[in-house]
Amino acid sequence: MGIALALERAGLSVCGTAADPESARELASAAPDVLLVDLALPGWGQLIEAAVDAGSKVIAVGFATAADDALIAIRAGACGYLMKNLPVAAWVEAIRAAMRGEVALSRSMTAELVNAFRKQAQEPTGEDLAIHLPSAHRLTRREWEVLGKIAEGVTNRQVAGELCLSVETVRTHVSNILAKLEAPNRAAAAAKYQRLRTHVG
Repeated sequence: MGIALALERAGLSVCGTAADPESARELASAAPDVLLVDLALPGWGQLIEAAVDAGSKVIAVGFATAADDALIAIRAGACGYLMKNLPVAAWVEAIRAAMRGEVALSRSMTAELVNAFRKQAQEPTGEDLAIHLPSAHRLTRREWEVLGKIAEGVTNRQVAGELCLSVETVRTHVSNILAKLEAPNRAAAAAKYQRLRTHVG
């Protein structure tokens, strides 16, 4: 809501906000000129694709350290990526750039994406699911690691301890994994993980 108010004060018309996947899908179906999609929202990859198909320009929103997620969002059709700590003026300019058909990326995020792309290109591994999933819903390296832990049957708290993450971050990764794999639960995701390991190993 704070961002919405700031954008309205800057002269942009905000047609709605959404705090959960269902209301986000409803908002996307209205085909706004530009849709900002928070990558903390479960199922964000599908939401981006649906919004792009409906004719909206989509800008992904996340943290500076989430370059892998930004790449996935762009593959799904997003025309840009905004970091949550940017000033309002940068958000306004990025939205207006998207409306003009331009890419909405800050210089620092462009550098992050270039580095992430180089890393993915130079360091592929046989266990990297991002190489093998035949869709835009590709897992990041970190999500692949979390999925491996899920397949071992460990809890979110145990995953957090083993991978040095917060429990909330693990929950977000699990939600994204289930959405990207179109798995209804952890058991189904673990089963798909085992099949993929057999396939690529």
